[in-house]
Amino acid sequence: ILVSIHYIMDNARFHRMGKLELLCEEFGHKLLPLPPYSPEYNPIEKTWAHIKKHLKKVLPSCNTFYEALLSCSCFN
Repeated sequence: ILVSIHYIMDNARFHRMGKLELLCEEFGHKLLPLPPYSPEYNPIEKTWAHIKKHLKKVLPSCNTFYEALLSCSCFN
């Protein structure tokens, strides 16, 4: 049984290699690049947005960046 696989990748420069697309085609797979800016398709974007928002708020009152990062609920 032949199975076709679809690879979905963001548009990071290192993901847009012609070699990768050729490899996928050679093995019968399809490479599907996401639209240029598509955070809704990448759940980690929401996490990073939450972390950045928190850090902007707490950085002035923390002694170190590490301390501010640890105060984020994502890491507790």
